[in-house]
Parts: sequence; C-alpha cells; structure tokens
Amino acid sequence: MSRYIKKFRSTTALGPTEERGVPLWAGYDIEGEDGDLSDAGLLKADNLTDDELRERGVTSFAHVAAGDRAMYEKLGIHSGPNIRK
Repeated sequence: MSRYIKKFRSTTALGPTEERGVPLWAGYDIEGEDGDLSDAGLLKADNLTDDELRERGVTSFAHVAAGDRAMYEKLGIHSGPNIRK
C-alpha cells in the first residue's frame, strides 16, 4: 500500500471571489498500488514529510481497497494491477 495525494479544484466559492478555484488536496492509502499514478493526477506521498503534507492541508488518508472500482473511477485510475475488468 502506498500513500498518494490528489489536488482538486474547488468549484464552490469558499469566501470572497478571489478564493474561488483554491486547490484542495486529499490523501489516499491505495491498497496494492506502489507505482506512478501521475496520469490520474495522483502524487506519491510516501516520502513527503508531515510539514509538506500540512502545507497542502492533508491531515488524513482515506483507505482505498484493492480493486474498489467505484473509488478507482472517482480517482481517475483506469488501469493497473488492481483494476478488475
């Protein structure tokens, strides 16, 4: 299992207009994955420090089970060892 983070763009205003489009980072523990998932916009976070994660606002990681097709689709992972056709 490896840790990954993904940046999402806010589609809702969180405050004044200048705050629209602020990046929101989310963390994922993806079971059985260890490779480069940058094509899906995921940055491997195994070697990031706690400070680097905090700078992005990542304080926890959601568990993603191997072969969880719905979550893989949500994250944009369309191929890999844990995608069952």
